[in-house]
Amino acid sequence: MIKNLGAQLARHPVIMAIYGIDQLKTALSSRAHVCIIANIDLIKLHPVITLLGKADKYVIVNIDSCNGLSQDKGGIDYIAESGAMGLLSTRLQTVQRAKKSGLVTMQKIFVTDRSTWLRSLHALEQSEPDYVQLMPAPMLPLLSRNDRQRLPPIVASGFVGNEEQIRTALAHGATAISSSDSALWNVALSR
Repeated sequence: MIKNLGAQLARHPVIMAIYGIDQLKTALSSRAHVCIIANIDLIKLHPVITLLGKADKYVIVNIDSCNGLSQDKGGIDYIAESGAMGLLSTRLQTVQRAKKSGLVTMQKIFVTDRSTWLRSLHALEQSEPDYVQLMPAPMLPLLSRNDRQRLPPIVASGFVGNEEQIRTALAHGATAISSSDSALWNVALSR
C-alpha cells in the first residue's frame, strides 16, 4: 500500500466517508483507497481499522464522532497505534496533538459566510493541518483563487452527489472530495 496520502489521492481523488459499519463490505471492494471513518464506537474502532488496513485502505479517523474516544493525548495515541494513518477533527488543539503523534492531519471547516471563513483561516494558520476538509463543497467555487491558495490541500465535502460535482470541485482547486455515497467511490476520473 502507498503510505503517502497525496499519492493515494492522485491515483483516485474520491475519499470514502464511512459512517458506522454498515458500509464496510462495500468499502472493502471499492476502487477508492482512502477512507474517513466516523460514528464507530471505541470498542469496534480497532477491528474496523485492522479490516480496512488488510484491504490496503488508507484510514483516517474522525475523532470528533467516535463514541468513547477521547480527544486527549491518550485517544490520539490510540488512533496512531491502531494502524490508522490520519486523524480528522474540527478542533485546533486536537489537530496540533495529532501532528505531534505523527498522524496525517485533516481539519474540518464549515464555511457559511465571510465571518466563518475568516475564523476558519485563522484556526488553520494556528493548527497547520496537512489537509483541510472544506464543507460544504459548493462553497469552493465561490472562494477567490487567492483564498484557496491560503489553504492546505483541500478535500471538498458535503453536497457532492454526482460525477459532475466531483469534477467541479477538482476544477476549483480541491485535491479530493469525500462522500458517503458509495456510488461515487468507484467513479473513474482521469486528471
